[in-house]
Order: sequence, then structure tokens, then C-alpha cells
Amino acid sequence: MNPPATPDRLPDDGTASAPARRTAAGRLNEREIVAAALRIAGKAGFGGLSMRGLADELGVTPMAIYYHVRHKKALLELVADSLLADIRLPGRDTGDWMARLRMLHEESTRVLGPYPGADAMMIDLGLTRQGRRLMDAYIQILLDAGFDERGALLAYNVLHSYGVGRVTIESRLRGRPRRAAVSEGDFPALDRIRDAVPGLRASDYRTFGYEAILQGLGDLLEARRPNVSEIR
Repeated sequence: MNPPATPDRLPDDGTASAPARRTAAGRLNEREIVAAALRIAGKAGFGGLSMRGLADELGVTPMAIYYHVRHKKALLELVADSLLADIRLPGRDTGDWMARLRMLHEESTRVLGPYPGADAMMIDLGLTRQGRRLMDAYIQILLDAGFDERGALLAYNVLHSYGVGRVTIESRLRGRPRRAAVSEGDFPALDRIRDAVPGLRASDYRTFGYEAILQGLGDLLEARRPNVSEIR
């Protein structure tokens, strides 16, 4: 037996009247829609998110969703901004520019990591308001570090590309069994590192890569600073 319909939920047998459907749409709100979309994305990735699946998750008809969001792109923009708004931005008093970039990277990983495909979805969408907030924070840190406008933009793109790549790799490998390293015989360098593989985790790769980029950016800044002896 189907549960009784409530003002914001419909019976499962498709017998809800038009007034009931309008009431369901009116009682639903954007916060509930975004929360349900994130539940689906956390299980199936953003590729598995559809308007009909979202309606089923909420126990309403698809038209109740469309009452609040015009189309799927509008839904994804709401979801993207909801996620990005949760990323805390480090202030100038939290450390030097490298420390601030580390904090921002860790925050982004914390927020986006549980949702497979979030990075690809946001690239397809383009910059949302919260995306601009995050980009602005990255570039401000790089300007504070001493990069000029062109250098800050180029440095940001290096950091962003690495961050997106790592999130993509980790989300796609999550849950897969780790393959045992097998000695090939013909590849001595691979044989040499074979025993190191089991002890490495995703965070090890992520941290090493980010530190390598930060060190490289620091070296670039140092190389561009005027030599005191030359000024004299």
C-alpha cells in the first residue's frame, strides 16, 4: 500500500491531482533540491544525476523540480555554487602565500573530493559566482606573493589544472582494488620502485605534486627578483 500523500509529497501510484502537484512544487525549496542532487551525485557521480531521478529522490514529479529550476544546467549551477560556497578562504593572517595556497587546495579537495565528476561538471558549466570567488582568492594570493598580473594568471592555471587532474584521478580510482606490482624483468626502473607502491596513498601523490608546483613557483619568483648586487 502506498503511503498517504502529504502537501509536499505525492502518492507513488501517479494518481495525484493537478492541485496536489502544484502544492508539492510550492512546498519544495532550492535547499532541498540541492541536498537531494548532492546525495545522488555522492552515490552515482554527476553523470548519474537526472531531473527524473532527482524527482524520485524527493518523492515529487519532475514538474515540481522545474517549478524551481528551469533546466538541468540551472540545477547544476545551483549545486556547483552550493559546493564551492563551502570552501573556506584563508586570510592574509593565516600564513605566507605558500601556506595559504596549501590551505585553499586542502579545502577544495575536502569539499569536492566526495563527489565524482564535480570537477568536469564545473568545467562544462563555466565560472559561476562562487567559482569566481574561488578564482579571485587564488589570484589574490599569487599577486600577494609577488607575481605580476600575467604571471598570477599563468600560475593559477597551473595550480587549477593540477588540482582538477588529481581530483579526477582519485574519484575514478576510488573503490577499485589496488593491483599488485608485478616484476617484468625487462623494465629495471619499474622493478626498482615496485616495493614502494603499496605504501603510497592518494594523499601522498597529491601532496608531493602540489609541493613540487609550489616549490617551482617559488623558484620562479626568486629568479625574477632583482639581484641586489646588480642594482648597486
